[in-house]
Amino acid sequence: MLLKLALRHLLFERMMTICQIAAVACILAPLLLLFSLRFGILSELQSKLMNDPKVLSLTLDTSYRLDRTFFETLEQRPEVGFVVPQITALNALIDLKFPGTVVRVSVLPTKVGDPVVVSSGLAYEEELSPAEAFISYDLAQARGLAVGDRVTMVVARTQKGQRESVRTELTIRGLIAERFVSDDCLLVNLDLINAIDDYRNGFNPVLLSDGSNINHRPRLYAKFRLYAHDLESVIPLYYYLVDQHLNVSSKVREIENVTAVAHVLNFIFGVIALVSVLGGALALSGLVLAALRASKRNFVLLRLMGQGKRGIYGVVMLEAGLIATVGFALALVLYNLGANIFNYYFSAALGGSMISTLSALHFVLFYALTLLLMLVIALGCAHFVFLKAQIADILREA
Repeated sequence: MLLKLALRHLLFERMMTICQIAAVACILAPLLLLFSLRFGILSELQSKLMNDPKVLSLTLDTSYRLDRTFFETLEQRPEVGFVVPQITALNALIDLKFPGTVVRVSVLPTKVGDPVVVSSGLAYEEELSPAEAFISYDLAQARGLAVGDRVTMVVARTQKGQRESVRTELTIRGLIAERFVSDDCLLVNLDLINAIDDYRNGFNPVLLSDGSNINHRPRLYAKFRLYAHDLESVIPLYYYLVDQHLNVSSKVREIENVTAVAHVLNFIFGVIALVSVLGGALALSGLVLAALRASKRNFVLLRLMGQGKRGIYGVVMLEAGLIATVGFALALVLYNLGANIFNYYFSAALGGSMISTLSALHFVLFYALTLLLMLVIALGCAHFVFLKAQIADILREA
């Protein structure tokens, strides 16, 4: 009954209804566009950072003597997403033998969860065996290698003035995307890395020789491959390592720049949104107040026909809800038009990325806030119009 009355009244006062709907849409559409730009820009920046393991990476600029206790402590920190010990760069250089040539490459340690492997689209649910390796894409392309092929790794050393070397066959398990590694390299099991290091240091490890001289000394590592758990973890992890007197390089500057952009955009959006909402609320209040004053006689007649105050307020609230809903729908049409223009204009510069975008949750929140604001305005205006109004006075005015 009340809904039917509200619809009939809105249709009867169609010009005033159209003005209120247009006001809601014109206030809301720019806010949707502005917030979509803020959300889209930040999402794009954060996505590029999150999808690049190098941004989460922290590296040591010089070599140290890091023991097992250091790595156990580091792994316990919540900011750490992935860490694996690394030997000296010199000991990590090996040769790959191909027909008629030898290629010098570096070997890097890896284990399950390696961001470089995962970001390259490779399944990594069980550890590599000492006879398997991931290989950089550029190296594989240059040598015509594919997953499943075998390569011969040669590790050489000088022992008592004599040059010695050992060979071992490695099966290629996957290709690492070129943007994640700077040089030609292999990613191998840490046990194989330790064996290479031992062999270079004069021992005879089981994996690369007869095992006649095994290294029983506490193992020390020169560096590490370390990745933070997420963007927010990079900065605290960086300063933790600095406090340990380690010379660390990271992408802290890039992350701080994105954070600064986020703060600026949030501030700009907050100020514009506040001014727009306050101005829009005043404008809508004026329209609603004018509409109610123009319809006072109609509502008085409803009172005379037995409708109580609650019913009158109910009709007003229903009208406000309908206006808010239709206005929001119109704002969505205008928003989609503007968003498509923005995305089309900037698509070439951003490689097809969408700079103006919102999620379903954002639309729900915007609609809920619009509805709430409209109901509050309508209730306040109705209370102001009908609070001290006497039926006889209103009929006399008419």
